[in-house]
Amino acid sequence: MASILVVEDEPVLARNLRDALQLGGHDAVTAATGEDGLDAAQAGPPDLVLLDYRLPGIDGLEVIKELRQRGSSAAIIMMTAHGNIDTAVEAMKAGASDFLTKPLDLKELNLVVDRVLKHRQATASLDYFRQRERADSATDQLIGDSPAAQTVKKFIQRITASPALAADRPPSILITGETGTGKDLAARAIHYDGPRRNAQFVRVTCTAMPDHLVESELFGHVKGAFTDARVDKRGLFELADGGTVFLDEIGHMKPSLQSKLLAVLEQRSIRRVGSTRERKIDIHIIAATNRNLEEAIETGDMREDLYHRLRVLTLHMPPLRARADDVVLLAGHFLVLHSARFGLPVQGFADEALEAMRKYDWPGNVRELMHSVESAVLICDGPLIEVEHLNIRSAESRACLEVELPDAQTSITFDFSGDGLKLEDIEHQIIQAALEHSKHNLSRAARILGISRDAVRYRLEKYGKRRV
Repeated sequence: MASILVVEDEPVLARNLRDALQLGGHDAVTAATGEDGLDAAQAGPPDLVLLDYRLPGIDGLEVIKELRQRGSSAAIIMMTAHGNIDTAVEAMKAGASDFLTKPLDLKELNLVVDRVLKHRQATASLDYFRQRERADSATDQLIGDSPAAQTVKKFIQRITASPALAADRPPSILITGETGTGKDLAARAIHYDGPRRNAQFVRVTCTAMPDHLVESELFGHVKGAFTDARVDKRGLFELADGGTVFLDEIGHMKPSLQSKLLAVLEQRSIRRVGSTRERKIDIHIIAATNRNLEEAIETGDMREDLYHRLRVLTLHMPPLRARADDVVLLAGHFLVLHSARFGLPVQGFADEALEAMRKYDWPGNVRELMHSVESAVLICDGPLIEVEHLNIRSAESRACLEVELPDAQTSITFDFSGDGLKLEDIEHQIIQAALEHSKHNLSRAARILGISRDAVRYRLEKYGKRRV
């Protein structure tokens, strides 16, 4: 049920409109003049105003303007017996949602009222979610007081205060860092604190879409471009026009698609699959990766020209072990978040639990900490979270690590208790184990490791040279 104000100077028509709206389940009141209508709207803000164009005193257009100046968000339907195109255009420019010509058909009126109210509700819901997303994505959501965290915040504040992001060709930003360090949150903070905050933020996970659909999803397609293309479809780049496209896991994008992305960055235009027409777009590109892209260039997995295009500005997200001072602060934030979410009376952490969190190196970074606290809140049986609730292992228990090769039914154990084990030695041992299991079949070893043949060959050559 909606609250509707009818502003109409003909008493019989006003009464009939009120009765019809009340029969439709709405709460309707009437006013005979524009001034009375403004007073009624001030006393009880309506969801919709059914407004006559010709009124004694101020006319309908002046009422619309005054309502908007007073901050009213009511939808407005203009009515007039003197309807013409110019009047309709003027009313819509002033802020009307729709326009009806007298004599009114009550069935048509109810249809228009329902449509306008549904649109208003959808718009209000969208505004709510946008405001909530904006609040959850601002720079102050990047929690941390450590020097490393402050460096990230200062970078974002400096770049979002610059007019560069609103330019026709804004500088691309490459965000690097381990999995779970908050690259997505940093990208959202750049968008929602920057000049494009009122436009779309579109996140694209480069590994989440099937290969045969990636190009269509990004660039769109025209009807008949392929078997299932039954209608024209806008791609994600078009949907983000005026806003930001966040390309997550860019280091895993297929080389064939990288050349098309490079063309978008250089030309600022896209072409739908199956179309010959170029469409200009205004987007800001932010990319993120947990891969070493310079190494990916050497193995042929990353185009060097695209890499340099993306890294006009680079932001590195530090691992949690490099900002140990923030662990307790973050844990407290997640405790409040999850205890409120689940309605559980968990009040804090035992001293032993705090000490354990400080000593743990959090290989999964902030994401691991968040899920660890979430789990602890759920299984905690008292007001304080104890060490056993956190499900984290001590450094001593993690001195030995067993790695199982996927699809190989082979495992390798590494002992980190000494000082001689290096990352390159671990990688070399894993590659050798995969080769031995596959009887030195390079393609099969590459499938086991989830990398390309060229990547395996590159690493073997690299280690061979180091051992000469």
